[in-house]
Amino acid sequence: MASRQQEEEKKEKDRRQCPPEQTGGDQGDDERGDEDEKRDQEEEETKQPGGKTKTKRQRDKDSQCSNEQTVDQCEINQTPPGTIRLGLLNTRSMTKKAPRISELITQNNLDVFLTTETWLKHATADGVLSKASPQRFSFHSQVRAGTRGGGVSNQFSDVMRGKQIQFDSLIITTFEFVVTELQHDDWNQPVVIINLYHPPGNNKKEFRKFLDEFQSLLDAVKKNYSSFIVAGDFNIHVNKEWRSDTDEFDSLLQCNDLTQHVNEPTHKAGNTLDLVITSNVEISGLVVQDEKKVVKSDHYTVYFNAKPKDTTDKIEENKNEEQKPFRETEE
Repeated sequence: MASRQQEEEKKEKDRRQCPPEQTGGDQGDDERGDEDEKRDQEEEETKQPGGKTKTKRQRDKDSQCSNEQTVDQCEINQTPPGTIRLGLLNTRSMTKKAPRISELITQNNLDVFLTTETWLKHATADGVLSKASPQRFSFHSQVRAGTRGGGVSNQFSDVMRGKQIQFDSLIITTFEFVVTELQHDDWNQPVVIINLYHPPGNNKKEFRKFLDEFQSLLDAVKKNYSSFIVAGDFNIHVNKEWRSDTDEFDSLLQCNDLTQHVNEPTHKAGNTLDLVITSNVEISGLVVQDEKKVVKSDHYTVYFNAKPKDTTDKIEENKNEEQKPFRETEE
């Protein structure tokens, strides 16, 4: 009896030690080898300079939504070819936040990042922006001359070709701005990015001067481009429709057939100050997020997708069209 019990215990011990039988021979190992080879090939493709091979960042953006993703994230990922992802933030000084800004760009798979109130200086701006930009990013910037504060910058990836556009003939004193022309292989026309910072605290006369100068910039851009984005910190409380400055600003946008897309607070005080304004550009997936854990600021980050609309060229029309004043008379 004892011998039989010992024999049963030995069989049970052997069963516990034996791995379960696998079906299909080494099929699992073969599949793993194929997967490893495919991953190695994909990794090698990301190292190849030049060409049109998608980078890992691009492939990640094109991946399908997982079950854990929110509806907004799914909408962001499922975008048509030629769609780029942008971010806009008033950084309130970029100098000590450069690595965090680069991290923010990478984490959110951004193609373009627009910053206002960079507080950069001529002597150090390029060095700070280099630290704030991920690999294969370029940048254009404008610093405030003479006094502390202000400043704007456009950072963009090599998914697009970019060049800075100067408007030296314009006399602009009420706001700071930087303009970048971007071209993408999937676009039939360039998109111009205008990033501006308009300081607060204007009286009525100063504000109307801002409107006039802003109109002159729009007129200059529209002579050569039909698709553009104007973004930045305008310091106009567009959420307060009863204010006279808001009303005049809205009239200017309507006269220029422009659309403003941000409809929620972008500042901790509850006001909508950071705006995204477009002409002939499709905007989708716009969200406003408080990123103070990554980049400390009293403003929130505005994220959005952009793609030029399928168009007939409006440039000649803009050149020949008489510009209508957004305000008939001065008070």
